[in-house]
Amino acid sequence: MESARPEPQPLTPAECLELLAACTVGRIAVVHEGYPVVLPVNFVLSRLDGAPVIAIRTRPGNVIDHTGELVAFEIDGVDAARDGGWSVLVRGRLSTVTPQSRLDPHPLVSGDRDAWRVVEPHTVTGRRIAPDPDRWPFDPAAYL
Repeated sequence: MESARPEPQPLTPAECLELLAACTVGRIAVVHEGYPVVLPVNFVLSRLDGAPVIAIRTRPGNVIDHTGELVAFEIDGVDAARDGGWSVLVRGRLSTVTPQSRLDPHPLVSGDRDAWRVVEPHTVTGRRIAPDPDRWPFDPAAYL
């Protein structure tokens, strides 16, 4: 008989920020030509005037170069072997970062990706499904 799945548990805002600080790849969701688009991006958790922001380096004129737009940003982690994982969702507004912006740490500009945008969060939420401690961490790829 299969045991009941654990319910997702909410993460605190501090836990969400800790997970954001530990990751460097996420997904940003924007509306482009009338349709939602979700794109993988490199990012860094930073602070702008003391408030946490998601800093993303891009090319000027790129799909995500729509400052002032409402966006969503997500990161997650999965423990597939034991059916666990977590997810963090940031909803906010996309803004431009200028060299004069008080971004800490201020990202370096280099190459053709010399435009920085930040997601200024309105909400930061997350949830976690704890891995099943009784489940043996089986990976089918280990048995070739």
